[in-house]
Amino acid sequence: MKTRTAFRFLPLLLAGMASPLQAAVLFAENFESRVLGPFVSASESGGDGTDWTDVAPAGWVRNQNATPVGGPAEFFGFTFMDKQSWINTEGNQERALWAGGTGTVMVADPDAYDDGWAGLGGPNFNVNITTPAISLANVSANTVTLGFDSTFRAEGGQTARVDVTFDGNNFVNLITYDSALLQDAEIINTLHSIPVNNPGSGTMQFRFTLTNAGNNWWFAVDNVNVQGTVVPEPSAGLLSLLALGGLSRRRRRA
Repeated sequence: MKTRTAFRFLPLLLAGMASPLQAAVLFAENFESRVLGPFVSASESGGDGTDWTDVAPAGWVRNQNATPVGGPAEFFGFTFMDKQSWINTEGNQERALWAGGTGTVMVADPDAYDDGWAGLGGPNFNVNITTPAISLANVSANTVTLGFDSTFRAEGGQTARVDVTFDGNNFVNLITYDSALLQDAEIINTLHSIPVNNPGSGTMQFRFTLTNAGNNWWFAVDNVNVQGTVVPEPSAGLLSLLALGGLSRRRRRA
């Protein structure tokens, strides 16, 4: 009778021990781990020897296959630039107005790619970069938020996008900046916090894209941060109580 009375209150005890849902950082990248070298193209100057690299962080995938080869290597696709070196080599042109990016930033700059070459021609600068797969194990559905700083200077028909995929193939658009809908030379200087309708399992990846650009300014990103609500694993003490409760019930049936 004593045992039965004790375990009558087991659900209340377990509820008291259960941890609440917790907001957790699932992924973060500020690009500061990139090892930067000096500018290598004759068109680039004003650096201090730690200026750029095209080596992405582990798991990130760069794609510039739809862009013609021939411009400065420093700006062929999304590359990683010391922000001050990027400002210096391009003569500023309002790049310094970006308050959010610091240190090393991720840059797609078709304006810079066309400099000293003039071979980019029409709107054929088309590049993207995709994050590593980010686990959604123990993450509650529809609780993910994507955060990042960005700057986009609008001109011509260039379009910047950020998309997400949960299966590696089918990308869903989260935001789009279309120069056709923005004032020419407008600066977008934004700290983003974008809700994501994620499933409660599997993985996800984010893709940053700049397309349909010629000699048309830039799209740059820094401080990528992905958060979600995590369901905590049961504690060792909670599992022990569950096991003890099951053992007691078996004994009573016997």
